[in-house]
Amino acid sequence: MQKRSDPMKPYLAVLYDSFLESVRSRVLWILLGSWVLILLALFPLSLRSGESYRIARYNFVNNGAKTVMDALADASGGKGSRAQRAIYPKLSEDFRTVLKQRKENGRRISVGTLTDEFNRLLSSKDLYNEEAWPTAVRRKELKEIIDKENRSEAETEKLNRKLLELAFPNALSSSGGQATAITYLGITLGSPLPMPIDLVRNLAERAVFPLIMRYGLGLAALLISIVITSPMIPDMFQTGSLHLLLSKPLSRSLLFLTKFLGGCIFVALNMSFLISGLYVYSGIQLGIWNNGILWYIPLFIFIFIVYYSVSALAGLIWKNPIICVVVTALFWGICMAVGTIHFFFDINLNINPQTKQIYAFRDTVVTANQQGRILFWNGEDRTWNTAYGDGGGQQILGPVWIDSTKSLYFGRTEMIPFGFGGRGPVSLEAARLPDLVDPDDKTYQSKPWADGRLDSVGEMPSSPIQVVPWRNTLAVLNDDGLFVFDPSINVFDEKQLPGIGSVLKSFGLGTKNIVSAFKPVLTGLELLKPFDLNVSPTSQTFVAISKGELRIWRQKDDRLELMGSLTLEMDKDAATVIGCNDEYVLVCPNGEQPIVVEIQSQKVVRTLEEMGQCSVKQVRVDSTGGFAILDRERKVWVSDRQLAKIRMPSLPGQSNALAIGFDSADQLWVAHTVKQADRWDLKEGKSTRSIRPKLTTLEYAFHYFVHPFYFVNPKPAAVNETIDYMLENPKNKSLALDRRDLEMPTEKSDPWQPLWSNAIFIVVMLAISCWLLYRQDL
Repeated sequence: MQKRSDPMKPYLAVLYDSFLESVRSRVLWILLGSWVLILLALFPLSLRSGESYRIARYNFVNNGAKTVMDALADASGGKGSRAQRAIYPKLSEDFRTVLKQRKENGRRISVGTLTDEFNRLLSSKDLYNEEAWPTAVRRKELKEIIDKENRSEAETEKLNRKLLELAFPNALSSSGGQATAITYLGITLGSPLPMPIDLVRNLAERAVFPLIMRYGLGLAALLISIVITSPMIPDMFQTGSLHLLLSKPLSRSLLFLTKFLGGCIFVALNMSFLISGLYVYSGIQLGIWNNGILWYIPLFIFIFIVYYSVSALAGLIWKNPIICVVVTALFWGICMAVGTIHFFFDINLNINPQTKQIYAFRDTVVTANQQGRILFWNGEDRTWNTAYGDGGGQQILGPVWIDSTKSLYFGRTEMIPFGFGGRGPVSLEAARLPDLVDPDDKTYQSKPWADGRLDSVGEMPSSPIQVVPWRNTLAVLNDDGLFVFDPSINVFDEKQLPGIGSVLKSFGLGTKNIVSAFKPVLTGLELLKPFDLNVSPTSQTFVAISKGELRIWRQKDDRLELMGSLTLEMDKDAATVIGCNDEYVLVCPNGEQPIVVEIQSQKVVRTLEEMGQCSVKQVRVDSTGGFAILDRERKVWVSDRQLAKIRMPSLPGQSNALAIGFDSADQLWVAHTVKQADRWDLKEGKSTRSIRPKLTTLEYAFHYFVHPFYFVNPKPAAVNETIDYMLENPKNKSLALDRRDLEMPTEKSDPWQPLWSNAIFIVVMLAISCWLLYRQDL
């Protein structure tokens, strides 16, 4: 009896032959050899955790480098503080000479020269003396080092860094001492990164790995794969090849798909070797065992199949491997052009204009967006009007309304991510708006958002991080404490120039900042990053958290008195957002469950398990003490003053929220969906006012033309979103060294949508290829 032959055996033979054809290719072995060399060269590169107090350029804040050099130049003449005069003799002779020249003729000194000199001072064994730094021994961490007879190099470096910070307050930022060194063959490359190793690993997983996958593998390896596999389909049509295959009862479609699958298997084996090697390297040398790296293998093959389906179709039509590569490159260029146009519209219409702060007083709604712009809602035209100039990408502090002056106050500061803060002095600006309170006031004839309404009313305390309401005025919070603004003080002290002061001022030459408009209420907090501060709506309670230590102050006889402190069980290096009323403090460590602390007992009473492990963006408290919380997933949570019951209202803007804020009537304003906003009545559970701006011409073009075309167009590059999602370690927190980093813009997207749209494109291209193959006369 004759055995029945396996119908799939011929196709398996074709698949096997395709694979052998690839294996015999010299290019394959050159490629594998290249991967081996790359992995061998990469393997000695590793991370090492350590402690470092070295100074970098960005550690000088508020134009601090100039301030330090001017102070040292004065110290060369015997002026300045005792600490500054004590530092001067310890400087190198060459640097002292340069400082004297700076004092005599204003010679310029580079920041790099100052940085190098200070880093040399860090190793000095005799920098400290009690007379110059009398307060140093009062600090517990420094006293322990000072009392030691034999200090280690790390302890000496730490002590001297803190002494320099005390000598130049508000010019040299504080250091937590944690650092991560990048080493190669055990040799440290450059200066250590001023962040803990876990955060560096987080940064690598969220930023470096996706970059490598996108451009190192997504472009270079993809191009190589297309070039190597491009001859496979055209070779089917060589004289005798296809006729020999079709001499047996084989399906043309299955034959084509088998050859197509052979090319895919070849690329899969090739890339599996490289990516598996990268996975092992990152785990052993970097301590990052991210399974998302392995998931990149099928995702890379998927992207390759998208392009290879185009190459295969071109091979059927022109039967030339060079044309296959050229057509695939053109396809890539078209997809890239469409994606770039969509990205340009998206970044300028959906990311940069996102609302960052929302503030409502009386019937006026004001927002600040990611571009650093102050915007007023114009209900008549249904538009947001930009007020008081273009912020130029700065961060808005405030705004806060002061009724006594009928003005809206705010500041603009640079926003540098990862906790490095901003540079340069920050002015407090006042927008004069008396007509919003009294319609009969005709002081100004212009619109409320006209630039002519803006005044600069003085310089804020150094490195401000928040501007908050304080009784009938406002307060500025920074790493040193709390400073209350007195709107009645004129920062131009004309008594300094009797008789001509008013004349000089009229020409813009008055002496500025002779008198400070800010009264220090609480200073000397010595907060280490990451930290946050907040004030209760009644201004009776002031709280601060730094390195997991929560401190609480209460108002007493027109001053703040420390009630006590509490060390919380949380990640001490987590960026944290806090909010409080006069009974409870809400502490929200990044990536952890929010913690509720009772102020009177100074004990943790519960964690908000309902919110899970989350990253909180904003906490707002109304006049009754009720809380509103916005997380980075754009969800809004509300609770009573005891934080006993927390819920997520189902109202317009929920799950798309960008900023929240209570108005004077304790109605919660929620900014959402880029530029929209709603006023929530939490008692009635409904929206009582909606702001829906009309579409601009560009927005109209994006929503009705660009985005629909992008949606139906094949977009293999969009699979990068899926790759980023797979690389994202659930245990990692959002990249944040500072509470301000948590307010960086985010974009909601579906990571799986690119797979479905591109899968449909692959099916269509393969179907066309099979149909075309049947129509050809072979």
